[in-house]
Amino acid sequence: MGTFHIEIIMPSHYDDDGYVLQWWKAWIPSNSMACLYAIAQDCADRKVLGDDTEISVNAYDEMTMRVPLANIMKNTRDGAGIVCLVGVQSNQYPRALDIARQLRAENVTVILGGFHVSGCLSMLKDIPPDLHEALDMGVVLFAGEAEEHFESLLGDASAGKLKPVYNVMHDLPGLQSQVPPLLPESIVRKYDGSLSSFDAGRGCPFQCSFCTIINVQGRKSRWRDADDIEKLIRANHEQGITSFFITDDNFARNKNWEPIFDRMIELKERDGICI
Repeated sequence: MGTFHIEIIMPSHYDDDGYVLQWWKAWIPSNSMACLYAIAQDCADRKVLGDDTEISVNAYDEMTMRVPLANIMKNTRDGAGIVCLVGVQSNQYPRALDIARQLRAENVTVILGGFHVSGCLSMLKDIPPDLHEALDMGVVLFAGEAEEHFESLLGDASAGKLKPVYNVMHDLPGLQSQVPPLLPESIVRKYDGSLSSFDAGRGCPFQCSFCTIINVQGRKSRWRDADDIEKLIRANHEQGITSFFITDDNFARNKNWEPIFDRMIELKERDGICI
C-alpha cells in the first residue's frame, strides 16, 4: 500500500526589506486553507485514489510557522504527492513563487490557487507575465473554487496527467451539503488556541466597480444552510474549537442569515455548544 501526500501551504509575504513576515501568534485564520484542508481530508477518508493508496494531508500557515520544505520535498518529489499553495493573494504571490521555485527544483508537483490567479484569469484579456513565470516553471494554476473539482484534479495528479491550467470560474459550486471547513488543531493552536474560520456565503449581486469579488466568486449569492453550519460547528467543537471568524461576501444579502443565527442560538441553548 502506497501513500500519496497532499501538502497545503498558505504562503506569507515579504516586508519592505525583503524578509518573510512571521508571527508567534496570529489572529485571523485562513478560510481558504480551512476549506481546502477539509476537502482534501474528505478525499482521503473516501479513498478516492483507490483502496491501495493512503492519502496523507498536512497544512501549514507560513505566517505562524516555519514550513518544513525539506521534509515536504522528501515526501512529494517525483509524483509521490502534490503541494498546494492555497489562497494566494496578490501581496503573497512573490513569496508563493519563491516557494514554488524551490519545490520545482526538486521535481515536486506544485498547484497554485487563490485570489491572484483567479482574479487575473477572470479579469484580464491575456495571462500576465507573473503567471507566465509560474507556468514556465511547471507550476499548475488553479482558478476558481475547489469544491466539486479537487477530487478530479487529485486523480489527474496521481496519474501524472495534470493540465497547466484548471480554470473552473464558470462552474462555481453551490455551498449546500459541501464538506464543512476545518482546520487541524495544530494550526488552530497558532492563533488564539480556539479560533477557526468558515464562510457563510460567497458571491454578491451588486456590481461595484472597485470590487474584484464579483469577478472571482460571482454575482450570484451562494450560501450554506443551517444544517451545513451546524455540521461544521460540531466538527470543530470536537477539536475544542469554539470561536469562529465568519466570512461572507455580502452577509446582509445572504437570504439564510436568520436561520443560521437561530441554529447557533439553538445549539447553545439545547446542546450547550457555546460559540
